[in-house]
Amino acid sequence: MRALLKRGEGSSFELQECPDPHPGPEDVIVRVHAVGVCGTDEHILHDVYPHADPLIPGHEFVGEIVSLGEQVQGWREGERVVSELHTGACLQCARCRSGNPQICPHKRALGTWTDGAYAELVRVPAWLLHHAPPGVDNPHSTLIEPAACALHGILERGTLNPDESVLIVGHGPIGLLSAQVAAANGASFVAVSGTSRRGTLRLEAARSMGFAVIDSTTDDFDDRVTDLTGGDGFDLAIETAGTDLALAQCIAAVHSGGRVTVLGLSGQPEVRFPWDTALVKDLDLTFSFSSKASSWEQVIGLATDHRIGEESMITHVLDLEDWREGYDAIEHGQAVKVVLRP
Repeated sequence: MRALLKRGEGSSFELQECPDPHPGPEDVIVRVHAVGVCGTDEHILHDVYPHADPLIPGHEFVGEIVSLGEQVQGWREGERVVSELHTGACLQCARCRSGNPQICPHKRALGTWTDGAYAELVRVPAWLLHHAPPGVDNPHSTLIEPAACALHGILERGTLNPDESVLIVGHGPIGLLSAQVAAANGASFVAVSGTSRRGTLRLEAARSMGFAVIDSTTDDFDDRVTDLTGGDGFDLAIETAGTDLALAQCIAAVHSGGRVTVLGLSGQPEVRFPWDTALVKDLDLTFSFSSKASSWEQVIGLATDHRIGEESMITHVLDLEDWREGYDAIEHGQAVKVVLRP
């Protein structure tokens, strides 16, 4: 099969002929129809996120089952599927037994520690599969995984109550999906904050989706928050950028007794933190990583009802060999979401 392979530290992705995967007893083989480019994939390319060497990356995918292990039940060839990432989760520890395999200490995530979906074929444990949302095309079906991460943080780790105001800090795909998830689950008002330093495409996408926008490059952030909330501050802020500035903005933007949920990976060993401000404001601060089965089922329902997955999310659909074009577009602020077709 054709695949993008990273051979080791310091190497780039290379389009290679790689051996076809074969299913273990409880696995399926999926022919990949489309795979989204995630920020984690970019971090893997530049060796700023831990990963296996060598590795086929990619984890935001949709495809069709082409073969099944002899012990697989409940699935059949030809079914269109998406998949969670928790390969290697033991299903025996306290985290797994509580329904949280995404934080199992034995997990070896697909596309990070086991070969992923930047390939024509990918092997997946059958227990991780979900039916792809009916009526949603392949490029937009790749949004299920990042949207599940957003929903897990907003509804399952954090708590969005009906009619609350929400600020999303970070205007990348996770930020835009977080805004859609919040709006679809009862938020009274949603704003998205991001920088126009590398262009306005993503802020324009947020605006086209009906969200208020804060351009942290040209706007005075505090004044804009005051204007949007009448001086009260937001009930909930979601950090998706992975920077200390974004976290500080979240803490500044919520009212006393408000809540902040952190979704963004920083890639840094430590970040600056406005400790006293968070303490004096009596804030709840929650960190959220990955997603679990319940997140996926809720997101698939939202996608099926076309309540998430706006058309403007997908700006580039490219063949696998054109991956550099997509990565360059992301780097230069010319893409919202890039999808590859193996």
